[in-house]
Amino acid sequence: MTRVISVIQSKGGTGKTTLSVMLAEAIRKMGYTVAVADGDPQQSATRWASKVEDFPFPIESVRSSSDFSGVVRRGNNPDFLIVDTPPGGLAFITESAEAADLVLLPTGVSPMDIDRTQVTLSWLIEKGIPTAVVLSNVDRREKLLDEVHAELEGDETAALAETVIPTRAATRRVFGTKPSSTKVWDSLAREVVAAFED
Repeated sequence: MTRVISVIQSKGGTGKTTLSVMLAEAIRKMGYTVAVADGDPQQSATRWASKVEDFPFPIESVRSSSDFSGVVRRGNNPDFLIVDTPPGGLAFITESAEAADLVLLPTGVSPMDIDRTQVTLSWLIEKGIPTAVVLSNVDRREKLLDEVHAELEGDETAALAETVIPTRAATRRVFGTKPSSTKVWDSLAREVVAAFED
């Protein structure tokens, strides 16, 4: 049975597409089959794959959660379907969240990022959807990191991923290249896969 992971954040610029594609590659390298459903109107994941010969897994454009079953079928029932959602597209975000076995909620650590994340997190918790917050594009030297970590760790209703996605020039340059996993993405993939084994 395909496990659906929706990457959701109502705020733009949080690295949802990068997280979706790089996580898919890291999970694939663990020996699982994966596919990515690109629900962003900008079609960033789809455009990324179109720039790479022999992209390692299927990425398909979707407009609603009803399209997920077609992606699963054409992807030969992958072990994991990762859904890259648009910012602010409430109808699609709602459908993607409700179809998910797990929601990943990427966020930076600025007060504005956390405020927006808390709103989205509260909504997901109210719906009873299993959710993990992923701190993304973070400078590990930032004092806010410790404060945010403590604040989110204290929230018993959602998990906080141990893996923190750092700010790196290399991460910002991956678009249009063949994805390859690194220690950070491998670590996040292990956490995500382990969540389904509990």
